[in-house]
Amino acid sequence: MKSTFAFRALFLIAQYSLATAQQTLKTLNIVAHQDDDLLFLSPDLLHNVHGGAGLRTIFLTAGDAGNDWAYWNGRQAGSLAAYAQMAGVANEWTESDSGAPDTDIPVYTLNGRSDISLAFLQLPDGGLDGTGWESTHHVSLLQLWNGDLESIETLTGSTSYTKDKLLSTLAWLIEDFDPLRINTMDYVNDVNIDFDHPDHSVTGFFADNAERQSTSSAELVGYLGYSTKDRTPNVGGDDLQQKQDTFFFYAGYDPGTCNSVQTCSGRPELEWLSRSYIL
Repeated sequence: MKSTFAFRALFLIAQYSLATAQQTLKTLNIVAHQDDDLLFLSPDLLHNVHGGAGLRTIFLTAGDAGNDWAYWNGRQAGSLAAYAQMAGVANEWTESDSGAPDTDIPVYTLNGRSDISLAFLQLPDGGLDGTGWESTHHVSLLQLWNGDLESIETLTGSTSYTKDKLLSTLAWLIEDFDPLRINTMDYVNDVNIDFDHPDHSVTGFFADNAERQSTSSAELVGYLGYSTKDRTPNVGGDDLQQKQDTFFFYAGYDPGTCNSVQTCSGRPELEWLSRSYIL
């Protein structure tokens, strides 16, 4: 009995030490949409915010889902508000340009926590089947990755990316931020629209290859997306409460999702909120 208790105590200490170490790592997140970090990378995301070691999240798409500027700009505003809420400071940001060559990538730095910043590439959302939307001429990151598309343009029309240019831009952003850890989506499994959103998978592929192309020695960590709902719930207690609170706060800016336990009933968001799995 004593040896079992001692082993359990050592296991808990190791887990606590790992979580504490992760919080103190300068971290770069590379995700597809404005809720991916909140649903799939959290509660690690929450711990990074609270750790204060330096945090930036890069969103590859605008998350437009074929909708107009008001919709995707609202989602972007929701991301800003959610990070301010997690940090416990006013939702006040300073906008600048990333500085990446031949691009227009807005970067927002949180005034009350200058160690936190968000970057938005504002590329078109590819849809659940990866064929894009009529409003954005049926283009997607999946097509770009597969070589079916020569280039893809931002929704603002300010920047056009070939596959090589997007990889080199991400590699530049990685080197410029110089993180110790890079969190992204599933970069191991093949694209499977029955398993996950194609934008998630391709974002993982781009992040993985860009990290390899860069001079970074950061640890690359992939998180499962939609498929987590089929796993055992593993987020609870204060982590679950804070994760839900942040997502529901974000959802006030995104009419495409639910913003409470009640309105999320019967939807997958509740399943995702109570789970987070690393590859």
